[in-house]
Amino acid sequence: MASRTGNDAVRALRARQEVERRAVRAVEQSASALADAAERRRELLAKVDGEMRDATAAHELSVVVLATILRDDGLAAELAGVDVSRVRALRRMVDGKAVRERIAQLGTVVPRRSRQPASEVVSRGGAVGDAGPVVGLVDGG
Repeated sequence: MASRTGNDAVRALRARQEVERRAVRAVEQSASALADAAERRRELLAKVDGEMRDATAAHELSVVVLATILRDDGLAAELAGVDVSRVRALRRMVDGKAVRERIAQLGTVVPRRSRQPASEVVSRGGAVGDAGPVVGLVDGG
């Protein structure tokens, strides 16, 4: 009788140990799955953050190009849906060479007619009538 009780106790102990081992394996597997998901999340966030940086830089450049072409920060701000102070800050921050390159890609910029008579408008080079502000684009603008 004692051996039967002992055997039952051993079987119950082994069954309990097996359940505990399964529970430990389940925790290990779920921890591994959690770590994998966290790593994928970090990778995806890094990718999306990079896309956001690129898109933000492109938008900022576009806003500055528009403001430069229009020569009117207020109108550019209204058209771009940003505050005029943001346009002015971007004009200070964005690389001028990149702005000139983007304007060149858009097409030729045609000067506006001067408000002064041509005889009164003289550029630094001494040419008459070519010192007016920018109107718009030609050739693909």
